[in-house]
Order: sequence, then C-alpha cells, then structure tokens
Amino acid sequence: MKKHARVYHGDKGKKKTTHFKESKQPAWKKELKEIETVTSEYDVLEADDKLDITRFDDIPLSKRTRRGLEESKFYEPTLIQREGIPLGLCGQDILGAAKTGSGKTLAFLIPVLEKLWRERWSSLDGLGALLVSPTRELAYQTFEVLRKVGKYHDFSGGLVIGGKDLKVEQNHILRTNIVVCTPGRLLQHMDETPNFDCGNLKILVLDEADRILDLGFKTAMNAIIENLPMDRQTLLYSATQTKSVQDLARLSLKNPKYISTYEMSATITPKQLAQSYIVCELPQKLCVLYSFLHNHTKSKTIVFFSSCKQVKFTYEAFRRLRPGVPLMALYGKQKQLRRVAIYNDFCSREFAVLFCTDIAARGLDFPAVHWVVQADCPEDANTYVHRAGRTARFEKDGQALLFLLPSEEEKFVEQLQAKKVPINKIEVNPKKLQPIQGKLEAFCAQDGEMKHWAQKSFISYVRSVYLQSNKEVFNVHLLPMNEYALSLGLVQPPKVRFLQKAKKKFTTRDSDVDSDVDLVAEDVESETDETKMGTTSFNFRQDEKQTEDEDFLTLKKTVYPTGDIVEDSTNETRKRKMSSKISQAKKLVNKKLKLNTHVVFDDGDHLADKDEHDSESDFEGGIDVSKVKQVMKKRDKDDKKIERERVRSLHKAKRLKSKPKPKKVADDSDDQEVSVRLSNVEKEESSDTDNNYIEDEQLALHLLTST
Repeated sequence: MKKHARVYHGDKGKKKTTHFKESKQPAWKKELKEIETVTSEYDVLEADDKLDITRFDDIPLSKRTRRGLEESKFYEPTLIQREGIPLGLCGQDILGAAKTGSGKTLAFLIPVLEKLWRERWSSLDGLGALLVSPTRELAYQTFEVLRKVGKYHDFSGGLVIGGKDLKVEQNHILRTNIVVCTPGRLLQHMDETPNFDCGNLKILVLDEADRILDLGFKTAMNAIIENLPMDRQTLLYSATQTKSVQDLARLSLKNPKYISTYEMSATITPKQLAQSYIVCELPQKLCVLYSFLHNHTKSKTIVFFSSCKQVKFTYEAFRRLRPGVPLMALYGKQKQLRRVAIYNDFCSREFAVLFCTDIAARGLDFPAVHWVVQADCPEDANTYVHRAGRTARFEKDGQALLFLLPSEEEKFVEQLQAKKVPINKIEVNPKKLQPIQGKLEAFCAQDGEMKHWAQKSFISYVRSVYLQSNKEVFNVHLLPMNEYALSLGLVQPPKVRFLQKAKKKFTTRDSDVDSDVDLVAEDVESETDETKMGTTSFNFRQDEKQTEDEDFLTLKKTVYPTGDIVEDSTNETRKRKMSSKISQAKKLVNKKLKLNTHVVFDDGDHLADKDEHDSESDFEGGIDVSKVKQVMKKRDKDDKKIERERVRSLHKAKRLKSKPKPKKVADDSDDQEVSVRLSNVEKEESSDTDNNYIEDEQLALHLLTST
C-alpha cells in the first residue's frame, strides 16, 4: 500500500508526486506468515489423495525449497515423488517402494527440509533429522543432493561416515541439524561423543531400508533405535521394500502408508532395461568377461564381483592385458578419499569399466551406464534387481548381463521369474573368445604379488559360495577347483582351510544328494607332498568309485526332513583325525620311549661292550639330574679357585709396582720392564680366567724380581 502525501510543481512545470512507503516487516514475520499459508494447504493434500500433480509448483512448498529445486533443474516430479512427498509433508510414516532410478532421494529429502522449516529449526536446537544409508557412497551421494536442494535453508548438514577423522566430526556434529550417516559411524558417535543427544529428533529416514534392517546391520540399528525418541516421523524407502512385521515393530511405526509404484506393474525392473544371462563354466568366466570388454570398448560398464579380492585381482590382471578401455576398481577395503575419487572419476568419463563389489549395488546414480555385468551370481533376486538398477535410470536405456554356472541356472532363473524379473538366455559366440589363461600363468610366474592376489581371489570366491544361505543355487561341492585355479594362472589350487573344517560338519538334507555328490580329497601320498609345498588340492567328483587309498568324507549325522538325527557308528566310515603336535607328544610319552640314547660301535660295526667305555657310556638315555648337579658343583669349585688365584696375582703385581724401582743394570732390563707392564695391562683388561694367563703372570713376576 502506498499513500500520496502532497503534489507540487517542479522547475519546468511538471507535476511530481512523492510517496511514503509503509515500514517493512521483519523477515521472521514474513516467514511465519509463509509457514501458515503453506501449512493451511496441507489439509487439501490429506483430503484428496489423487491430486493432479504434474510439477513441483503444484505441491505446497516453501520458497527456499522451490528455489533450490529450480536451480538443480528439478521441475517435474516422478511417480514415487508425486505419491510420497504429499504424505511426507502431512507427517505420515511411509513405506516407499519404487523401481531403481525413480527418484526416491528427493521423495524423502523434500519432506525433511519442509519439516524442519515449519518447526523454525536452528543450530541451537541440535539434531532434527537423521538420514541413514547402508554404504558410504550412497550417503555421500545423498548429502550432495541435500546440499543442492537445501542450499537456501538455514539448516546445517553433516556427512558422518567411516574413513574420516572422528575428532573433526565430534567438533561439528553437536551443531548439525541434518545428519547423513552410515549405521556404524552413527553408533560410534552415540557411544564416544560427549553431549551428542538425539532426544529432539523430528524425522528419521532409512534409505535402502531392507538392507539396513537385515542381519548385517541388525545389532547396530537396534542400538541406534533405542537412543531415538518414540515421537518422530519415520520414512523407509527402497527398491525392494521390507514388509516384515518384526522390522516395522522395531521402528515403532504409527499407521504407516505403503507406497508401491510397481505393485500393479508387470515387472519390478524398468521397462527400458534389457536383461539377459549366459551360462558358462567357472574356468571360462574370466575369458568370457575379457572378450566381452574387449568387444565393448565404446561403452560405460560396471562389473560386479562377490568379494574385494576378486575385484583386486581382476583389475590388476586386466590392467596388464589392456582390453582397450580405462579400468577402475571400487571396493570396501580402499581408503575413503580414494573411493570418492574413483566414484567421481567414473561418473565423469564417457567410456570406462568399473570393477566393484556390492557397495556400489544400491542407490548410487552413475550417469549414462550402458552395461551392468554381474560376473558372479548375486545372493538373491533382490540383490540382482539393485545391481541391474545401476543402468536404465530416469527413463534411459540400459542393458544387464548375468553370468551363471550350470549348477546355478535352473533355481536362480526360477527365483527371478517369481520376482517378476524378465530375463532372456543368450549364447556366447565361441569365435570371438580370446583365451587369456596362458598370459595369466605368465603374470603369476613373473610376479609373486600377482600370484598372491590370484590365490586370495580363489579363496575368497570359494568362501563366498560356501557362505551363501541359498544352498539350492550355490553348491561349493560342485565347483571344479583344479580347473578354476588354472584359469587364474595358478599351477595348483591354494589350500582352503575352511573347506577342510567343513568336512567334519558336512551333512545332507536329502539321501539322494548323499548318493550323488561326494566330497573327495587327494590320496595320502599326494596330500603329504603338497603339504610340504603349502598347498592342498580338492577334487569334487560325481558318480565315481573311489579307491581305498583316498580320504573319504563321511557323514556322522544324517538329518531327515522330520528332524530325526541318525548316528553313524561304523568304524570304516569314520574320518581320520588330524594329529597335532600335542597329541604326538602324548603318544611318545605313553610309549615310554628312551630318548637321546648313546650307542657306541666298534671297528667292525658291532655294538661295543660296556666295559670298554667309561661310566658315562652306561647312561642309556635322558638326563640324570643328580649327576648333572654333582658335575656343576665340581666345576663351580674349580672356577672359584681359579678366580681367587687371579685376584691374588693382580694384588701382588700392584704391590710390586708401588715399590721404588731398582737401579738399571743393563740395557736389556728396559725391554724386560716394558714387556712386564704390557703384560700386566693385558691381564687387567681381559676377563678370561684360563690357567695359561696365570702362568704368564707368574713368569712376569719372576722377571721383575730378577732385575
């Protein structure tokens, strides 16, 4: 509103009007008014669940959030955002499930910002929002999106993950309003950071909730939840959302709203994602992978393995083979700064290959990825969905390729089909395969470190298969160990200790499996030879008659479906126990063997008579303590006697030196005195008590008196 005060004519006859503006309102009053206006529109969101939302402008948001969205070039919300953001703004607990690459991050970040904005949160209020992610990379990515969208808000945000300086985080976390973290690091701050309080927490977000709530983070999450207030809003988002009653009870959700954007869809994966799988033997896996990368040098590819050591070995091996495309490796044992640098480098490149573990399988947004190759079979269908979701994001095209062993094909494909994952089988063109086994053998022979990586890769893969809970898909007893070791460039397979221990606990669930599959070790002679070399080889054979010399794996207990356990008491099928050093020593003691026996032969190679030798030859073996004590006492007396004589001689020599020197008789005496003094000095410096030195000293005294 403007008010006219007066009108007057200027110098040139023009009429001018002066205006008096009303006094400006304070910023906090304007913000309070904006909060009331935005909050009043939430009633419409609750009343009408099917609002026509096509742009972010259709959602009642603060000016600060709108400005951050516009500068970040977010204009039109996705399906999960259109359904999740209104419910989050109204304070509802949410279970959100959406396909990979559908924009779940913004679906929970916007309600977090708006929640604290309505509460007029400040740094003095402490922690107001907690965002928990399963991996450091996902937490880092979420924090970067938060910085862009919430840059015009007055909140303070912090990234709390492992691999960073704990003391630096402790200095800032007390003044942080929004914390993006991993479970382990957050629990460490709860235990070690003084005055870190979560009592004022308003909203909790679990990104990739099914992964955070599973057994891997169960202990840490239970401890974290105990420190959080019950009166809070909770948002759970994932591509494979959990519906476990136990998980929901742990979080104390209040009438949660379940949102699923693919529940009525024909597939759980994006429509633009082309999915296929190939079946290859384990020894041919690296050869097929190298040939694939060599023929797709103009693509951006992510290759997933089961373990860190496999990623390390494959990266080092392919780096020497030079497939014609930049190679990178991302796995958990790298330092945090290195992991962030590799992530940013891969995102910025147009063509590259990234070897990684499942730390990159969830939530990470790699732009313009053409291929996702799963070199090792994932543990379940959910893991497959998350891995394949690194491509075909935000309605872009992408392709996923899965490697399966013949023993894994049938059951795992059934699990994918049950999960509504469409996948096709393709064949490998044998003409385009490039064998690399000979080169890998040369690398391992030339470089000891390369051989070490190959051995670790072998063991880690076998361990990953052995530890899988889905035994219908993964069977470690069917792996061709010798051939797989040769494919890595190793002459012999490394010693797998946990498989040896597994023999003792090996049981079968079905009697048919017992008759079809046997775990067989090498014969006793080859085992002893290989043990000297530090390696042990295993063969996993089917339907073969075993010889008597071979070491069988036999069952001591058979578990039937009814739960009955039958003991096997036959001695013929009992496994030979590995003898330890203690057990060997006990056996020798029980046999009462006479050790250290002294035997003497004559010139004719016959045992000599005892009378021909001294009394010591009568001693048959062992240590006679009484005789040793007598000998030690005798030697002790001799040593004391020698020492007394040495001290006396030194005292005599000292007294003789203190006497006045006699007159010189001849020139030869000078030489004699010099020799005497030199000999005395040597005797004082020496610590030897041999009798020869005493005789020399007495001779020197005699020469001195003769002068």
